[in-house]
Amino acid sequence: MAGTPSDEPDTATATGAGSHHSDEKNRILVSDLMGDDREVFLLFNGSEYRLRVTNNNKLILTK
Repeated sequence: MAGTPSDEPDTATATGAGSHHSDEKNRILVSDLMGDDREVFLLFNGSEYRLRVTNNNKLILTK
């Protein structure tokens, strides 16, 4: 996806909820989370967090 950081795993494949192995971590592709947007809002323990892609193609999470 243009304009977003590369979310392709380097060596491991992304795991979904249906294919969880005990030695793998859960992974979510940024493009699955954000779609074509440059920012999304996440809710965690009653607080809202903003996840955004900067102009330098970095991710920033702020409360």
